Amino acid sequence: MEPSEAQYLILNALDTLELLSNAVYDEDTGIWVIETPSNVLPYARLLQNSDIVPIKWVSER
Repeated sequence: MEPSEAQYLILNALDTLELLSNAVYDEDTGIWVIETPSNVLPYARLLQNSDIVPIKWVSER
C-alpha cells in the first residue's frame, strides 16, 4: 500500500514545524508511526485517512 497524499502533507507540516523526530512507514498496513518531541504525543500512528492516533503503551492502562 502506498502512503496517501494527506499523510505526506501532514509529515511535511510536522517536519517544517520541527515537530517530527522520526517516522517509519509500514507498507502492509499503510500506517506511519511517528515520533515527536512533544510530551503529550511522543508516539502516534498516522492513518491513511490522515487521522493521528496516539500510541498507548500496555503499562499505561
